[in-house]
Amino acid sequence: MTNRIRGRIELGLPAWVEPFLAGQGEVFVSHEARMRLAIELARGNAGHGTGGPFGAAIFETATGRLISVGVNLVEASHCSMAHAEMVAIALAQQAIGSYDLGAGGMACELVTSTEPCAMCLGAIPWSGVRRVLC
Repeated sequence: MTNRIRGRIELGLPAWVEPFLAGQGEVFVSHEARMRLAIELARGNAGHGTGGPFGAAIFETATGRLISVGVNLVEASHCSMAHAEMVAIALAQQAIGSYDLGAGGMACELVTSTEPCAMCLGAIPWSGVRRVLC
């Protein structure tokens, strides 16, 4: 076995996520609708065998506009950091082009299917997310 140092981390959502989201719409007005999405992502991830039963989404707080989603990718990616919340945060940061999800006065919230672990709970304030619903 050879040791290789890789200079890149890649995480991609499973193939079923895009078609699933296509039927969901882009704006989720109520907190219940936002939570339903996170729970359905968790169910889908477990049901498709693509990871643990965890789902998360980042929304623009005021409008309910969906910015990103995440599902647990730990086993598929061989990366212990790939929790649903972390994936959703990273994809949201890429989507808005900033590491700060509060940049420019935007207020974002993270909706997650379960209580965040210690790692995710530590990352949330650093990401600029202003509110967490679980």
